[in-house]
Amino acid sequence: MTKKRNIAVDIGNTRIKSGEFEGSQLVKVEHWDSLIQLHAIKKDITEQWIFCSVRGNQYEIDQVFHDENHLYLNHKTPLPIRLDYKTPETLGMDRVAALVGAQTLFPGSNLLVIDVGTCNTYDVLDASGTFIGGVIAPGFKMRMKSMNHYTKGLPDISGEWEEINGGLLGQTTRECLKSGSFHAVVMEIEGFIDHFSKELQDLTILLTGGDATYFESKLKGPIFAGSNLVLRGLNRIMHFNNAQN
Repeated sequence: MTKKRNIAVDIGNTRIKSGEFEGSQLVKVEHWDSLIQLHAIKKDITEQWIFCSVRGNQYEIDQVFHDENHLYLNHKTPLPIRLDYKTPETLGMDRVAALVGAQTLFPGSNLLVIDVGTCNTYDVLDASGTFIGGVIAPGFKMRMKSMNHYTKGLPDISGEWEEINGGLLGQTTRECLKSGSFHAVVMEIEGFIDHFSKELQDLTILLTGGDATYFESKLKGPIFAGSNLVLRGLNRIMHFNNAQN
């Protein structure tokens, strides 16, 4: 009989992502249209679930997984890191899980986790394992869409991100908008890296998020690809909580 696996679930703004773990080893990553679909397909092979959601849908999770051993990550959940944050109840738990995942890969290091997605987040975990704060900025596609939304004369270029391949200076309005959206994010990322590298010695930088692939080749190294940091962090948090019981 095949041993059951633990499943970590990251519920983002636009998608549901799951990771199957055997101990600390991530063996499978999948995407889902709904929690009901995920539960129906995976319930018979799952030992324990852990959920992280930016949608605030704990009630829905509890309803769908009421008959399963599951943990919902919130600001009251015991963590293997410390939060030096004034309003932990407002802190996105996906950011926390990503930091735990980064620390799992680079224990005892000063860490900067850059998540490039709907919003861009920059979070710092010091070598003692304390989250000392972060930054939230508009994401790449959000910038593209907002210039149309908040003006009367600028077009919506949010569906044209794949066409960005030129230099810094655009020669049409559409090219200028694309360049401004894209290169502003590149310069923003490099600016924060430069700042925090001066604040913290031997800073390890990880780049993650749905839009990370657009930018990783444009950034100066060394920067590590933070693949599935949230899932890895959730799995560690689940094991940490099991050890507390």
